[in-house]
Amino acid sequence: MNKSADKTKKRRDLPSKNAGRIRPVWISRSPEETRSCGEALGRRLTGGEMIALEGNLGAGKTHLIQGMARGLGVTDPTVTSPTFVYLHEFRGRHPLAHVDLFRIEREADLFDLGLFEYLDGPWVVAIEWADKAGGALPAERLTIRLTQQDETTRRIEFEATGERYQALLSAFTQRARRARGGGSGGLASGGGDASP
Repeated sequence: MNKSADKTKKRRDLPSKNAGRIRPVWISRSPEETRSCGEALGRRLTGGEMIALEGNLGAGKTHLIQGMARGLGVTDPTVTSPTFVYLHEFRGRHPLAHVDLFRIEREADLFDLGLFEYLDGPWVVAIEWADKAGGALPAERLTIRLTQQDETTRRIEFEATGERYQALLSAFTQRARRARGGGSGGLASGGGDASP
């Protein structure tokens, strides 16, 4: 096992500190509202975060990452899903590594991709189809699950694992609640564990 694999093994085995876990839900009624959600999150990122996105085809994962890129100050207008190349790099206030694991067949492919090299630096690592990584990803992360409710509506559920990500999610949630009311989408009433 190489050094990267050793570091990854250690990281994913960290104990979770999730007392008082919150799982806020954002309801998006359009691709632009999904981007706005991502942008609001991107503005709160400080570099070195791992964002794991889960959801079926068409759930809005790429739209959310496009918004995160905007929030990070990425000016490249071509933030698209890197399905056939697995990974795109973008420069902004903090560098963004946009990863798509849709075509990954084995955990070992993650090491060949060089994914773990991005986890030790200033990169914000946003991973589409993160559930395909099995247990290889660090335990401490922000997981975002997108569910298609109908043709235009998306349910975006956030789950923070680890103190750093809980603080990030708490700050994001407080800001989103203050900004709520400007559009039809946004943080669902109650935030917390309640469904919309």
